[in-house]
Amino acid sequence: MINTTIFEFCDHCSFVPFCLPGERNLSWATQINHAVKQFRSLKRNEILCLPNNKFQNLYAIQHGVIKTYQTEADGNELIRGFYFAGEILGYEAIYTNRYPFSAAALSETVICEIPYANFLELLQAKPLLQKRILYLMSRQLNMGSYLVSTTAEQRIAAFLLDLAMRLHPMEEIIEFVLPITRQDMGRYLRLTAETVSRAFSRLQKMKVIAINHRKIEFLCLDKLRQIAEGVG
Repeated sequence: MINTTIFEFCDHCSFVPFCLPGERNLSWATQINHAVKQFRSLKRNEILCLPNNKFQNLYAIQHGVIKTYQTEADGNELIRGFYFAGEILGYEAIYTNRYPFSAAALSETVICEIPYANFLELLQAKPLLQKRILYLMSRQLNMGSYLVSTTAEQRIAAFLLDLAMRLHPMEEIIEFVLPITRQDMGRYLRLTAETVSRAFSRLQKMKVIAINHRKIEFLCLDKLRQIAEGVG
């Protein structure tokens, strides 16, 4: 029996052209249902994979937030990235056939498991989709390029702009709820939680952003962009 409900939850997923190219016909839905293990639920803090686990699946985030991280020798956690609804996790494991990180849910999260072998078969069936996949992989490689920025304000400004674009890819958003803690943000940006708080305070005093608990509002988008680019 074809699970036609697959079409109801995928509009914001970057894999849509892969799963649902062109018309959403039942023939293609049949192939997808055989290829995609739909809707695995993760509780908050539940582990999705561990370093050196054998690579088997790509994961499309349907809802929620996942972080990837490494635990250093001193026990500190180094966050490698965050993945939000519509994004894909697992490309990094293709080369070594092992996941190079731990991945855990930061909230109640729903994912689609996409077995890599099935993924390759579907790419062969739809060669035009290869261009889309290369685009997605290239985009992901460019995420976090601002980590080399010299000041805390630069990194935070760039991160907030990146976050707004990824959470609301179809619109220029000026207000959103921060989906991660400041501590996790600091671990990703290579800043202490105290440095993140001081940088937020400076950006507020400059009237670039406003913060109400976890709600972030962009008061001067152009100025925020200038700070992110190091010209503010």
